[in-house]
Amino acid sequence: MALVRRIARPLLAAPFILEGVRTASQPEREIDVYPQAFEAVDSALAKTSTPDFLDARTIIRASGAIAAGAGIMYATNRRPRLAAATLLLTTSVGWAGRKRIWELSGEERMQEIQSILTDAGLLGGVLLAVVDHDGRPSLGYQVNKFVERSKKNAAAKQREMEKKADAVGKRAKKRVDATQKKLASARG
Repeated sequence: MALVRRIARPLLAAPFILEGVRTASQPEREIDVYPQAFEAVDSALAKTSTPDFLDARTIIRASGAIAAGAGIMYATNRRPRLAAATLLLTTSVGWAGRKRIWELSGEERMQEIQSILTDAGLLGGVLLAVVDHDGRPSLGYQVNKFVERSKKNAAAKQREMEKKADAVGKRAKKRVDATQKKLASARG
């Protein structure tokens, strides 16, 4: 299975890397889809105390760069679940926003639907990648096992200490009994 992952990860990551680089270098592609929405974002940012350099274009560029970086991380098996989750978050919204099939008809519409299904397949692959444990248990499982081991160790330590306490108690009782006998014989 390791060989399959070694081949599949770069193949799955390649479209995300390309799309991230294109988005980072040409944010206008995203802005041209819904210019009113990005103008609204710019005006909302202008009304807040955010720095002047932060606008919709900068946010889109940063999102593209993050997506490209996450794709590279996933392709090179660096924190693959985190990278896949980042890919899912940064690219699914952008892809969904670019698909305007209601404006198309005929063969062009069918091509766009096919493109949507291809993108959905890629997102499905990334969803699988997010939950892929690669033979390693999840963090939650590891924590649960650690807690179980700790409880078992604590119970074993408690039993050991109780045995020692019983042994010390028995020795102390014997000494007390021996001392009482000595006192009784010394008085008598």
